[in-house]
Amino acid sequence: MTSSEISVGAWIAFGEMAGPALIMALVIGVVVGIIQTATQIREASIPFILKLAGIAALTTAGGPMMMHGIDHFAATLMNAIPGMLHG
Repeated sequence: MTSSEISVGAWIAFGEMAGPALIMALVIGVVVGIIQTATQIREASIPFILKLAGIAALTTAGGPMMMHGIDHFAATLMNAIPGMLHG
């Protein structure tokens, strides 16, 4: 395993871990922003609480699936260390 393969694997694992939460926060933020604009309510705590609740629900329901990428990357990296040390 080369350093570029390690770097790509780390970015993919990061994307699998953080991607769903970032997409959830984006979708909630846009929907709440549209609703707040339509109703002319300007309360900053509403989107924060909804994003917090949405991300908490997402990590509770999909946490094991999101951790699979990190688990797979760590196992691959640990198995590749002897080959990297001995060239």
